[in-house]
This record gives sequence, structure tokens and C-alpha cells, in this order.
Amino acid sequence: MGTLSKDPVQKRPRQSERRLNLRILPFLVAGLGFLYILTGYRGWLIFTIGTGGAWLLAFLWVHSLQRNLEIERKINLAWATVGESVPEEIRLSNRGWLPALWVEITDVSDTMDTPMRLVSDVAGHTHRTRHLNHLFKRRGVYTLGPTRLRCSDPFGIYTLTKLDQHASTILIMPPLLPSSQIKIPSGGIAGDERLRRGFMGRNINDIGLRNYIAGDSLKYIHWRASAHFDELIVRQLETAASRDWLIFVDLDEAVQAGAGDNSTLELCIVLAASLTMRGLRENRKVGLVMAGPGYVKLEPSTDPTQSWRILRLLANAQPGSHSLSELMQQGQSIRTATVILITPSSDPAWVGNAQRQQKWGSLTALLVDPTDFGSPVGQERVLAALKRGNVPYRQLPGKLLADAYATGQQNKRRQILAGEKAKLYSQHGRPAWQSVD
Repeated sequence: MGTLSKDPVQKRPRQSERRLNLRILPFLVAGLGFLYILTGYRGWLIFTIGTGGAWLLAFLWVHSLQRNLEIERKINLAWATVGESVPEEIRLSNRGWLPALWVEITDVSDTMDTPMRLVSDVAGHTHRTRHLNHLFKRRGVYTLGPTRLRCSDPFGIYTLTKLDQHASTILIMPPLLPSSQIKIPSGGIAGDERLRRGFMGRNINDIGLRNYIAGDSLKYIHWRASAHFDELIVRQLETAASRDWLIFVDLDEAVQAGAGDNSTLELCIVLAASLTMRGLRENRKVGLVMAGPGYVKLEPSTDPTQSWRILRLLANAQPGSHSLSELMQQGQSIRTATVILITPSSDPAWVGNAQRQQKWGSLTALLVDPTDFGSPVGQERVLAALKRGNVPYRQLPGKLLADAYATGQQNKRRQILAGEKAKLYSQHGRPAWQSVD
């Protein structure tokens, strides 16, 4: 859970509107006064003074509320994860001496599925404080506010509406998987990761060896290992840059399976977010490449704000029309980092690009199984192409998405039950606030 380094409130002007409910009232007062002038009957004078006095009192009452009634909303978090409750403090203040007998508070945000709606009263020169918990079930950037206040005078002659356009923004990140659940295959061995044993009982990728790929320099051929396996084996030279990760996320709508929160798209985003946090914890430079409605590339970095930039992009990620092959063409010949591909694609067209990338640097593929999300087409052709091309890969099951959401539920601090009507009681034992359906 993060804390705010800066005030997230976007300050905008307040607006108010005072509406006369009884539009016939001016004509009624004028008519009563006219009847008194014509007849001289004192009853008409009493009616005129009483009606006019009530009108004047209502006007002064609403005018006082218009000047003195204010609301302040505070959240002390800049971000949270899906399934966590986000606390908010609402403070309704009345700086005038006339009380507000009822105040309806409504959140007019267009990003909330169920905007807040509350009713309270507030006496003169006092304030009411309410603590809420918002439960966010989907990733994204949410805005709390603007807020509309609606109240009236005791006679119901006027209705006052105030729109406080202050708004607070909070980032809801996708849930994260524990590092132990995402094992990344080493960039030297392809296929199903049944590593062949080399001489002296050591694994090939343990000593930095891999199969020869057309275009490799002959000076890197390891002749003893080549003779042992009866095929060309080259040295995999690990550099400091190979610790860095550049994560490619396939957002192509045509290859996605499932719908809503239970989809390959969501699992791809969960994997990318989890790898981002894991890499930064391991002091790696981490970057991101993806193409939804637009192309995005963040170069690998260990900047303290890198996690915020990547997670914000992932929280807002939407499917697009760019294929993984097109996405990889934007990142050809990457030498400065290990490329990690995350894709649910069943089309092996991108494997050729992955093989070409291996000639320049390290690459591994994480395959999201689309059949776990209802797709009738599996990834058999992709798996076969990866094995033939000696591209390291791992196929991940769809149950990881449920595991991620389960982890988020365990880590959240509070849970708000759906449909729960929370009330805050005053010192007098009666409800000071009440939620409104």
C-alpha cells in the first residue's frame, strides 16, 4: 500500500445553485397585497406579511447555507491493489449559525460503479465526520469526486445545490502473484525445460551454454560440449545488462480468451505487474513494451518512480489491434536487457521474431494457456515452434489468476460487504449519517 507524497486533490472552483420550488409564491404574495389594498381587510395583510415573511426567512436561511456549508474529502493513499479497501474521511462543516436540517451528499464521479450517496444533518457552527471504506474490484484509475450537496430551508421553499469540484485520484493496481509462482526459464535452454546433463553432471544453462543459432560467431562455439552432444553448442556470455528485464505484454484483442476479470488479458497484466515488482526488488532495471490503443515503451530503469509508471500503465491497459509480431518489430535487436514475452497467442507467427532476438540477446516466453479461459484453440503449434527454434518458454495455467485475486483478498486490511449500510451514530444515540439506496 502506498502513501501520498503529494496532495492528490485536484482543486477546482465550487458552484452553487439556488432554486425556488414554489414559483407561484411571488404572485401569491403580490396577489394578497393587492387584495389588501383593494379591500382594506386586515386578514389579507396578515396573510401577506406571513407569506412574505416565510419567503424572506427561507431566502436568508438558504443564503446562509450557501455561504457556510462546505464538504472536505480526504484519502491518504495514492494507490492500492484490487480487493483492498481504501479509507476515506468526509467532513461536512457548517460555519453559519443556521442549521442544515438535511443534506444529501452525492458523488458524481463517472468512474465509480456505485457512487456514494449519503444523508446527514449538521447544526450551526459544527461539523460531521464520516469514515468510509471503498472496495475496488477492478484495476484502473478512479476519481473520488466531484461532490454534490443538496439541502433546503425548513419550509421547502428553496432547494440549494452546491457542486464541490474537488477530486482525488487513486490508482488501483492489478493483484500480484508471489515470486515463487512465476518461474522464469533461463535464456539458454528451450523446449519443455527438461535440461540435458552436460559433462561433470552440470546443467547446460548452469555453465552458460546454449544451442547454436544461425548467425552466432564461431569464436563462441564450445567444442567439447559440441562433441559431447553431437551438435554445435555456444557459450552464453552473461553480462551485467542481462540482469535487466524488458517485459513485452501482448494486448492483441484477437488472441485473447475469456471475458472481463476472468480472461487471458487480466492474467497477462497480473504477470507483468508481478514481474515488475519482483525485478525491482531484485535490483534489476525493468522496462515495459505493450500496444493497446497506443504503443508504449518504457526503457529499463531502476528509478524509484519506475514501478509507479509501469503499474499505472498496466492499470489502464486495454486490448488493441497490434499483434505480437508487430510489437516485437519495435524491439528488434535488443542487447541491453533480457526480453520477457507474455502472450496467450496460439499463432506461431511471432516465434521467428523471437528467434532473431535471441541472436542479439536473451529472450524467454511466458505463455498464458487460453484453453483455461474457454478458448477451443490451444497453443500446440506455438509450443512446437518454440521447441524447434530453441526458444526458452514456460506455459502458465489460468488458475494463477484466481491465485492472484485470492492473495489480494488475504492482504487487504478490511472488507466491505456488498450492500452493507454503514451508519455513524452521534453522541445522542441517533444516526448522524445514513446511506441511501
